[in-house]
Amino acid sequence: MIQNETLAAQLSAANEDTLTALANKGLYKRAVKDTEGLTAEYVETDDTIQISVGGEQCVIRFPFEKSTCSCPSRTVCRHILGALLLLKKEVPEGLANPQTEEPEASESSKESHDLEAVEESPKKKPLEVVADDALTSEEISEIKSCAKHSLSLLGTLLARGLVRADSSVADALELAAVSAHAVKMADAERKLRALSGRLSDCIDRRASFDIHIFTKSLCSCVSMLADLEQNDVTSKKLGVFRDTYESYPGNLELLPIGHKEVVRGEYQGSVYYFLNLDESVQPRFLIYSDLRPTFYSQDSHKRPTQTIVWSLNTSLTSMMYSKLLLKNAKLSGEKISGSSATEVVFTSKAELNCPQLRKLVITDFRELAESAGYNREKLFLIRVNRLDDYGFDKHTQILSMKISDRGGRTVTAEVKYFAENKELVEKIEEICGRIKDTEDVWTMLVSARIKDGVVVLNPIEFYDFIEDMDFRSFSPSTEITTVDPQYAHVLLKLISEVENSVVRCVRSGLSSTTENHATLIEKIKRCGMSGLAELAEQFFASADSYRHNLDKDAEKVLFDASKLMKYIILAENKLGKISALYNMDNELMEE
Repeated sequence: MIQNETLAAQLSAANEDTLTALANKGLYKRAVKDTEGLTAEYVETDDTIQISVGGEQCVIRFPFEKSTCSCPSRTVCRHILGALLLLKKEVPEGLANPQTEEPEASESSKESHDLEAVEESPKKKPLEVVADDALTSEEISEIKSCAKHSLSLLGTLLARGLVRADSSVADALELAAVSAHAVKMADAERKLRALSGRLSDCIDRRASFDIHIFTKSLCSCVSMLADLEQNDVTSKKLGVFRDTYESYPGNLELLPIGHKEVVRGEYQGSVYYFLNLDESVQPRFLIYSDLRPTFYSQDSHKRPTQTIVWSLNTSLTSMMYSKLLLKNAKLSGEKISGSSATEVVFTSKAELNCPQLRKLVITDFRELAESAGYNREKLFLIRVNRLDDYGFDKHTQILSMKISDRGGRTVTAEVKYFAENKELVEKIEEICGRIKDTEDVWTMLVSARIKDGVVVLNPIEFYDFIEDMDFRSFSPSTEITTVDPQYAHVLLKLISEVENSVVRCVRSGLSSTTENHATLIEKIKRCGMSGLAELAEQFFASADSYRHNLDKDAEKVLFDASKLMKYIILAENKLGKISALYNMDNELMEE
């Protein structure tokens, strides 16, 4: 029996909501499973309890979020949660003082989703964002101080460049994220953690690192932090720690249409894709993610076990051939919650060759160009009229497919090869051979984005049994057709040159990059983009000033870079669609 009265009382008061709030629901479920049938073996000190869980040494103290673990996690991990669950069994029920117990969380605050684990590291106890009038002057001062410190770190990173960054910089950004969490800066915490993770990818030279994405993420984070430091602080600017899941009205009828295993990186598991059969509701494509961090496992190649959700008696993978009817379903955008309140009340054989699905199949690839986001992926079903070519590039390690629609317009689908997804690449290569050699009608579930002015697809599933029924007709919007597409293509190239200059600064550091941008600025002005020219000149002047003055101000360069990148992103989103259409039609005319 635990002798420390304070710890004993708090352990007795801790319920599922309390423990879930320390990290997230996925980690809590993992901890419950890990500790099933185990008993606690612990040693008490003055104000802590030392206990071994899963081969790791945990030191439990109150508040529980200050507990520590020997595993790599810097926040509350599954070992700490498991330790709390084991120690809770050692405390007699009813020991807690009711006044010390935490209030019952609202239903919306209980919701979490496993996809959060892909974007963020496990979190400490989420705190509700207070209303604007409840923010004290002291809290606002702490928020501004945290924002200033984080900007200083990012300024140092820009000054030195990625080529000189080491693991200590990534650790510093992770600690900045922890500080942001402590002062309720939810959105800033999220962005800082993402930067820390991407920086680790760069330092470890992982193939998944993309310096353009990193640069845009860096500038986006700077813009948010600068707003918090320099302007009024509101709860809306701070953001919230969790997605808000809303109850779906009535029963949710799901048709499973795809399943993808994530086998590389810091998180592994499965992503499940569904079609909402209710044609009156958006979005039609829904996702459930069952992903777990791999840094808790001693074997980084070991795939995690699949979580059973929605009161199913088997894994969700085995149900991907069954239509599911969900009661008490909860959604946040396209994400489905794994809430224990949701249950499958009816199943039947899945029939993908149905009108609800066939109506969504795109047969004119111009629709992809208009609907896809610039470097932001979106789900589509497309008809493969012809597979023009496919092959594996040994230098880029990419399997690419050139696919045509009925009008002869082409798009490219790409799959990056890693050792962990060798079977997937070989399977897709085999399917490409079947498509090339047969006259069967093929349909693909893909995620699409516009990259460098062209549509790029990532294949998820292939179907050879969906009937060829063309319900869809498409005409480009007036905004697309009234702009000269060739001119948009030229503008996009100029914008790309400016972006590449910012990227080179981030890669090499402010002191190492010397370029003459006069010609580029003149071209931009001649094309009528005075706003871009002004922002680019301001950034280049700030960078030059840093190199040639003793009073160096890297944060000023950061602010100018963030303003410039914001313009670039908006311009790319608009011009990218036009350029993608132009590239399709231009390639068609050349044929």
